[in-house]
Order: sequence, then C-alpha cells, then structure tokens
Amino acid sequence: MSVLSEVLETLTNPQAADEAVAAAVQTFSDKASTYSASSIGDYLWDAFNEIFAVVGRTPPERQTRLVQFLGQLKDRTVVDTQGQPLSYEGGVVWRDLPSFGWIARDLWNFDALDASATPVEQSTWVNWTAFLAQLTGRGTCDYSLYALWSLRTAFEETHPDGANTVLAVKLAALWMLHAGEKLWEMSAKGITLDARLGVSTDKYADRGWRGFNEERWKVWKGGFKAALESTVVTDSTVQDALKVMEEQQ
Repeated sequence: MSVLSEVLETLTNPQAADEAVAAAVQTFSDKASTYSASSIGDYLWDAFNEIFAVVGRTPPERQTRLVQFLGQLKDRTVVDTQGQPLSYEGGVVWRDLPSFGWIARDLWNFDALDASATPVEQSTWVNWTAFLAQLTGRGTCDYSLYALWSLRTAFEETHPDGANTVLAVKLAALWMLHAGEKLWEMSAKGITLDARLGVSTDKYADRGWRGFNEERWKVWKGGFKAALESTVVTDSTVQDALKVMEEQQ
C-alpha cells in the first residue's frame, strides 16, 4: 500500500479527527511541491487514482472525512521552487484539481444496468457515485452532468429484460439525496448543457430537453415514486431521495 493510500485509509473512519484531514492534505501537498510543472502530471494521476481507489472501497456513510479532505485539498495552492503557483495543463495544483475530472470521466464508463456486474463492481459504483454527489452538493466540484446521466438512465430509457434497474435507481437516488438542492436549482433555472450532453432520449426523445428543467424534474420524481410502489426497490435511499425532491418545491 502506498503512502498516499495509507493516509487516505485513515479518513475512512468518520470519527477521524480534524487533524487527520489536515495531515492528509499536508502530505499530498508536500509531495506535490517536490515536482515541477513538467513532471507533476504522473503524480497527479497517481494521487487522484489513489483517491478513487480508496473511495471505491468506502461506503457512503464512511465518506465524510474523504469528502472534507478533497474540499480542503482544493483550498490549497502548491507553489514551485520560484514561489509561483504550480500548474498542470492550465490548472493550478490543487485549486483546480487538474486531471481529477479526466480520471472521473474515464471511470464513469460503467453501465449501471449491466446485470453481469459483480457485487464488488456494483458497490464500487455506488461508492464513487455517493462521493461525487456529495462533492457536487457541497459545491466542491460540479458533476451535475453525471447526475443527469444517472437519472436519465434510471427513468428515461427503456430497460431491456434482465437489466439491473434496482442499481440504476439507487445510483440516481444517491445523486438526488446528496445534491438534490443543486439539481433543483438548475432545473428551476432551465440550465441547458453543451452539445448533446444532456439531451432527452428514448421514451422522451421528442421533448427536446437539453439539460435541466422542471418538466424533466417531474419525470424523475415520478420515476422514484413508481420505484417505491414496485415490489423490487426497497432501498431506503430511494425514499430519502424522494423526500429531498419534495422539499425543493
């Protein structure tokens, strides 16, 4: 286990002290300060992959300190030997979390409906989703696009026989549970997304949706209600997500 991984593992205990979070931020920053702009890329790649690896093994209820850690890390600006902010690919370390988004996007190629996914794969997706949802809800990062994709998969697509709809609905519920207020604000404002990233498909292809809006919000809300009325979905996360939605209106 690497030093970075060991430091992160101490944060999987929700009762970890504030000092543990601060120490982890310092460890990551001290290491980063030993690199130049031309050499730090590999370190950032390794550091963020370590974060996602630990998060993938950590259930949502034990992620509090990890979420706080990334928020505090983002508040830290690393300087080079000349006293200038250390940058990589146009982003300042750690303020802009350069390459974090690339890694997240690479990991988000999983199919929540895949019935052949192993229990370990499924729990990893749940843990990653809860983590990015919490970061989005707290305003540390904005992965609302991933939330839309999850909600679209759960409630706007026609699911093939045998699809793991239970997992798809759970992932959508995690987004709503942790970032529901932000998602509602975007829906109320009718926020559209670039290109075809947020378009409606399949059952709602004729609606012309290109992002967040109140009509789409109602479809998602109806999807959660239908899931709860079924005999298949029994996860309390879904009930909690629906409660969050009802509180926004």
